[in-house]
Amino acid sequence: MKYSRWTDHLPAWLAYGAVATTGIYEPWEVAWMAVPLGAAAGVEVARLDLGRWRRWLQALVIVILVMEIPILRRQSGGLLAIIVHLLFMLMGTRLALPRELPQRRQLLLMGFLLFLTTAVSTADLEFMAWALAWVVGACIVLLQQAWEPSALLRRGPTPSPPYALALRWTLACLIMAGGFFVFLPRITLGLRPLPWSVSAFGGSAAGLSESLDLGRAGRISGNGDIVMHIQPPQGMSPEGIAALADRLALLRGVVLERLEESKWIPGDTPRGTWSMVSAGNWADQEAPFEISLEPSNTTILALPYGDHLKFQSPRGTEITSGKGATIRWAYAQPGRQHLNVFGLNGRVNPGIKEPQARFWVRESQPFGPRRAALLYTGMDGPVARRFADRAVPGEVPPRELAERLAGQLRGFTYTLENPSGGAANPIADFLENSRAGHCEYFATSLTLMLRSRGVYARVVNGYRLGPWSNEGGYFLVTQNEAHSWVEYYDPEARFWRVADPTPPAPPNAALTQGFMGAVQRWVDAVRFKWDRHVVRFSGEDQVTGFDWASARLSALGRAKSWKWGGIKGSAPPLRFSLMVFLTTLALGGVLWRTRTFWMKRMGAGGDGPRGLIPLKPLLRRTRQTFPPIPGETLRGWLLRLAGEKPEREAALRSLAAAAESVAYGGATDEKLKNLVKAEVAHWKA
Repeated sequence: MKYSRWTDHLPAWLAYGAVATTGIYEPWEVAWMAVPLGAAAGVEVARLDLGRWRRWLQALVIVILVMEIPILRRQSGGLLAIIVHLLFMLMGTRLALPRELPQRRQLLLMGFLLFLTTAVSTADLEFMAWALAWVVGACIVLLQQAWEPSALLRRGPTPSPPYALALRWTLACLIMAGGFFVFLPRITLGLRPLPWSVSAFGGSAAGLSESLDLGRAGRISGNGDIVMHIQPPQGMSPEGIAALADRLALLRGVVLERLEESKWIPGDTPRGTWSMVSAGNWADQEAPFEISLEPSNTTILALPYGDHLKFQSPRGTEITSGKGATIRWAYAQPGRQHLNVFGLNGRVNPGIKEPQARFWVRESQPFGPRRAALLYTGMDGPVARRFADRAVPGEVPPRELAERLAGQLRGFTYTLENPSGGAANPIADFLENSRAGHCEYFATSLTLMLRSRGVYARVVNGYRLGPWSNEGGYFLVTQNEAHSWVEYYDPEARFWRVADPTPPAPPNAALTQGFMGAVQRWVDAVRFKWDRHVVRFSGEDQVTGFDWASARLSALGRAKSWKWGGIKGSAPPLRFSLMVFLTTLALGGVLWRTRTFWMKRMGAGGDGPRGLIPLKPLLRRTRQTFPPIPGETLRGWLLRLAGEKPEREAALRSLAAAAESVAYGGATDEKLKNLVKAEVAHWKA
């Protein structure tokens, strides 16, 4: 009972931990939520009595809430944030003031409400840990509040509550939750996802963007935010995985055809053919690979090259085409989404055998009004033409021209320092002075050089394929893999080819090297498995499971006859009901025969006071001749036994004293069990 006052703080701090890990609140919001809880903990440590300052403290809380509501509405933009802040302020105030049992129950209720706000905003693995901690904490608080009134009535030192019961109750909750898991859907709501995320390519950190501004100065910093996991088909060999990695080396996001001064923007580029595959029509498809997409501030889907991509999207989501030959979500997705993708180049188009043509896009000339935009070079056109003429003089086919110019550019230096970003003509400075830059400069330079030589060309933004994770069994793509390359039109083959003039970038050492890299890969693998096998189960996998069960039950109901155990009939549901009945009967019998064991473990059951439970062996031995009389006390029954065998009177009196110590004094029952075992030997059944 020494720390009973501190148990009231458990719901508040557990709720705070759960809310802080959701990622939907700004850092300053998370820090501000802890202020009232920290102040209340300080009051508890100093053992201050603020009862006489109650009204002043409540008035201060009201003033603070009135002042912060406009800030929260302007910066957080939601009623939920205001409610969460209000609950934390109220909990801190309640913890700082004197409190009785009703106020302590209010604290538990407010903590539960805060926990619910977490439950509807995340389904990550961290939430499972906080959910378990919350259940254990709530059990401890409830146990403490139920134990104290009766414990204070006992004689002698006040015993501590049996806190071990909290773990058993938590285990019982997990068992029940596991039973309901299959049937009850869980909903993930996106409440301000990624509130302080980077601004991607358009800002100072790496990432995918729908435009490209060469005039941006300053270094591009790394950005380890995970974009997607790409999982090969089940059972694929290492050789197959290597071949798949070659096919997925470039993930196409948005095509940028129009150049305005030093900025690339999407044009009215048509998207290649793509179609949706329903969940029940996989039989005629090759084995799919799965792309798991993390929440993002863009709706663009970066997908592999394919002449006729086919994929299955999650239920309830709409996928459309957009500018820049993009495939997009109809609206930003708040949580992880998963696509099963079919149809890569080389499979549906086996006629194209060239290794260099594994990335291509089919499109027939003429390009209509896009023709002028696909040849426009802007103010850096003359510089690009001079470089192209020096590197590849004379007339050569577009494919050879692109390969030779790309080879020249790969001799430049790759860097994120962006030395040409502040120049008046960034591409001219890149080609003639710095000869160093990031992928945007390499892709733009090759595009302008090809256009200056009469070859239709354009820039593409997307991703390179990230490293393979042995721990998770997937390719991991982060924003650091955001990349730009070139597509140019080959009139002989009548499709767009891909050229990547950027030198190979160094590997992401944070994920591929050292102890911390291994830790990050393991953590990401655990989170991915949690999302795939637990979180997703309540979505389309759950519906698929119900569909499968319904189909099996329907097939069972259509059966005309059946035979089982010598019983014939035409109603399979009767067979099923009989099996359920017998199973339930058997389970009930086992529970009844073991009731003493499990009721004791739960702290329930028994005839009379707690001290009578270990006396069961003696009761069974004497129940035929000397059963307890209704209204008879424990000591009275044992003394009646002593009257039958006077030589056992001393032992039975010791037994009675030990039983009373267990029942009313909180003593352990080891001594009582030994005395009962010794006494049973002197009585015949």
